[in-house]
Amino acid sequence: MKALTVIFFSSWKFAATFPFAVYVLKMNGVEILLYTNLGGIIGALTFLYFSELFIRLWNRYWPEKLKFGKSDRKLFTKGNRRIIRIKSKYGLTGIVILSPVLLSIPVGAFLTVKYYGLRTKNILWLIAGQVSWSVIYTFFYLKIKTAVF
Repeated sequence: MKALTVIFFSSWKFAATFPFAVYVLKMNGVEILLYTNLGGIIGALTFLYFSELFIRLWNRYWPEKLKFGKSDRKLFTKGNRRIIRIKSKYGLTGIVILSPVLLSIPVGAFLTVKYYGLRTKNILWLIAGQVSWSVIYTFFYLKIKTAVF
């Protein structure tokens, strides 16, 4: 049951799962790496494909002015400017780095599909990013746990 809980939570909000797994569930490093990576990969794949399906359905059934990427008139809001600035400055690498940490896996998957498409390269980048963050987080929280206790 502990494993399923960690897999489920790491597929949604990756960064918040580590303190829960270390301190509440008292898992060891191998369990944390295995279950969080499994959940992150399942979440990334699930939300990449659902995002692609959502964008396709949205563009098919909604009016022309509400379609993603199909607007004649550009609306520059504060949020739009921030997303475009991050996309222009950091690209796919920025989404890969920020997705497990500040954003969430569903938001990172949606932005990846929206701006870069559903390609094998993009899928592998998102998975590599979450695996890297999993190693960093596991090392960090286990070091804190051994230093404190």
